Amino acid sequence: MLSNVIKKNTQILLFSCFMADMQSITPKEIKSLKCAIQHFQDCYLVSSIGALAKSPNGRKILAENIAHTKDGFRIRFNNINGKQQDFFVSQKEIDDLVYMDKFFNPIPLKQPHNPVVKALEAAMNKLLTQFPSKKPLICRFPNCNEKFEYNKPSNFMEMFTGRKPLVINESSFRISLKSKEKESIEIFDKISDQPQNSFVTGTAINFHKGLSDNHCYSITKTDKNARTIEFFDHRFLEKITLTYEEAIKKLKFIVGYFDKDLM
Repeated sequence: MLSNVIKKNTQILLFSCFMADMQSITPKEIKSLKCAIQHFQDCYLVSSIGALAKSPNGRKILAENIAHTKDGFRIRFNNINGKQQDFFVSQKEIDDLVYMDKFFNPIPLKQPHNPVVKALEAAMNKLLTQFPSKKPLICRFPNCNEKFEYNKPSNFMEMFTGRKPLVINESSFRISLKSKEKESIEIFDKISDQPQNSFVTGTAINFHKGLSDNHCYSITKTDKNARTIEFFDHRFLEKITLTYEEAIKKLKFIVGYFDKDLM
């Protein structure tokens, strides 16, 4: 009996020491996610994290869910099959995640990885190894080097935040927002009125100059008076502005949260 009590108390003490070694990512690190560069084929992840960094409650979730450990990061997902789960990634696991071409040759980088994004990518690899069904079937068709490449922003957002996002046209076979024009413009106007938000938008296969096929962007702002929407491309590190009318024709989906939805 006494030995069991000692063993339990020792385990509690060790766990407490381990937790004490963890420290949430800093406000500066969270701010860096707004414009973090995307190297891998995971625009869904990089744009979603960039969008969450825009709103107060999104930043709070980022600080709670991502922490430095003694040798890497602890990444928390709030809803995996209805349960919260932590994934620990070591610095070696993060360093071993190398951006490569289809022949597995390393690709020289003009700009280094954002370390927080890379930790999330390593954690997503672990998550999908344990829960392969969390990568939708349609996202498994494209060839990729890493498990975490290709997924739906709504899927990642709900797992990470634990809150179901607002979704317009993401899983539809329609390649534009034309069939959802009224709802989309209402969201654009509401984003203009409530700038504290976390939304992403994206394209399907399209032939529109200046936009990439099957790509996600974080929405930076909308202006209902000028009827424009501005979003950030994490792949090319540039802002793009479209009129509402252009956006309805060229964009496929909208996914995200208003700040109150993340409370």
